[in-house]
Amino acid sequence: MTTSPKSAHRKKLIEVSIPLEAINVASAREKSIRHGHPSTLHLWWARRPLAACRAVLFSQLVDDPSAWPDRFPTAEAMEAERARLHKLIGGTKEADYRDGLVAWESSNNEAVLNAARWEIARSVAWGLGEEPPPPGDGAAILAYLQTKAPPVYDPFSGGGSIPLEAQRLGLRAYGSDLNPVAVLIGKALVEIPPKFAGLPPVNPAAREERARGGRWQGRGAQGLAEDVRYYGAWMRDEAARRIGHLLSQSNAAGWLAGHRDCLAVGAHGALAGPGGEGGDGTAGVVVHAINEGGKEGLGCAGSRSLDARRLAVRGADRDAGKG
Repeated sequence: MTTSPKSAHRKKLIEVSIPLEAINVASAREKSIRHGHPSTLHLWWARRPLAACRAVLFSQLVDDPSAWPDRFPTAEAMEAERARLHKLIGGTKEADYRDGLVAWESSNNEAVLNAARWEIARSVAWGLGEEPPPPGDGAAILAYLQTKAPPVYDPFSGGGSIPLEAQRLGLRAYGSDLNPVAVLIGKALVEIPPKFAGLPPVNPAAREERARGGRWQGRGAQGLAEDVRYYGAWMRDEAARRIGHLLSQSNAAGWLAGHRDCLAVGAHGALAGPGGEGGDGTAGVVVHAINEGGKEGLGCAGSRSLDARRLAVRGADRDAGKG
């Protein structure tokens, strides 16, 4: 079988053409997505559209047909193959570009993702003088990509779009960043979920359900998501039980809305809010406050509406019996 020399540069699809209109439409549409989008995890100021990252990664790894003149010997054959790859990436205009790889609707569409993974595996295999796994064998395709395809490394990963999309395409993905917030986002998106892929939830409610003969029907990291929701609700309810009495029912919602950047971590704990700032840009910690009437309440040290001269951080003294 004739193949391109292994040492020769094989032109990639991105070097020739990609369906820009479809990619632009998908990237613009993505801005209005809220449920399930990584941007809801944390707002990152330079987040790259997932659609664009997915398209660029795919087009950088898939060979242009002109790299294989023995397989696509004529200009017409090359153009037809290129058009097929464009349709896989962007979908069709008749479907408003919602049926291609870059569409948000395809983010968890295994049929579309497996087709894209196979195209990458085919280019890798042909470059090694091999044949790829069968197109319908998703597990074999993933295993091949994990061992034979080049890994993707983003040294300034920021919001994690590139490593996330590389992982979605079945590739080994790595990212790094100097900003600890970016590192935390990357861990939450790329590093932690795969460790729990395919595992059922472990919270007490789920364990009781399985003990009664129930069977977990989830896939991927859905078990981890169930546990996060369960224990997140537990933390919320526990916080309400421990410090809810410090806020009247009438003003609790208003206070929380005005001090959403302050994080209460206990009856008399203190913790900086996101970015180490309070709701108005100053250092934000939740503390016990003594108001002018001598009543105890909660306040945010980062709020200019709270007179710092009337604050008393009393947790340590109270625990020591001095408060």
